[in-house]
Amino acid sequence: MKRYTCIECGRGAHELYRDFGGGNLKISHCDHCDEVVDKYVEFDPVLVLLDALLHKPQAYRHILLNSGIQFHWRLAVICLLCDGYIKWAQLKSAGEADTKRHLGFYALEWDFYILFLLATVEMAAFLGSCILMLQLSRGILPSPVPRFSSVVRALLLSSFGKLLVIPAVIWGETNSTVYLSLTRLFVFTCNSLALRVTMDTRQDIACCLVAVCLLVQYGTSLGLHSLIDAPT
Repeated sequence: MKRYTCIECGRGAHELYRDFGGGNLKISHCDHCDEVVDKYVEFDPVLVLLDALLHKPQAYRHILLNSGIQFHWRLAVICLLCDGYIKWAQLKSAGEADTKRHLGFYALEWDFYILFLLATVEMAAFLGSCILMLQLSRGILPSPVPRFSSVVRALLLSSFGKLLVIPAVIWGETNSTVYLSLTRLFVFTCNSLALRVTMDTRQDIACCLVAVCLLVQYGTSLGLHSLIDAPT
C-alpha cells in the first residue's frame, strides 16, 4: 500500500525521499507525472502555510496527506473558543450599551460558556452531517469515500480561518458584518478544498457537500437559539 501522495497529480507514492545515510537525501519523483512527490518537505512551515492561505491544492495535499499532523482537535478547541466569543460579544453588544469593560470579567459570565457549548453542538452537527452524507453516497461519488477520521481531520484543520476573528477582537470589530462574512467565506473555501483533496473528487462536489453541511449547521443553530430563547 502506498503511504504517501504526490502533491501534483494526487497519485500514491511509496516515499517522499530516500535516505542514503550520512545526511545524504534524495527527493523522490512520482512514477506517474515525473514531478517531485512532495516539494514541501524542504520548505519552511511558514511558506507551507502561506501557500495554504493561497488555496494551493499542493499545500493541502502536503498538510493533509503527507505531513501526519495530528493537532486538529486542539485547533478545534481554539476555533470553538473563537466562535463562542464572537457569539457572546454580539449578544453583549445587542443587550448592553456599554461593551468596553474588561474582558477578564466577561470571561467569568455564564453566557460565554453556554455559547461555547452551542458552538460545540453546531460543529458536531456540521461534522456529523458530512459523515452521514458520505455514508449515504457510497457508490454514487466518482471516487472512493476515504476514512471518516481523515475527513474529520481535514475539515478541522481547514477551519484554521476561524482564527481570523482574533484580529477582530483586538481591533474591536466583533460586530463587523463584512469582516465576519469574509471570514466565513474563507473558511468555506478552505473546507471545500480540503474535502476535494482528501476525497480526490471534483471541486463542485466538495463545495456542494460543504454547503449542505453548513445549512444543517445553520438549522441546528436556529433550533438551539429558539429553545434557549423560549419562555419556561
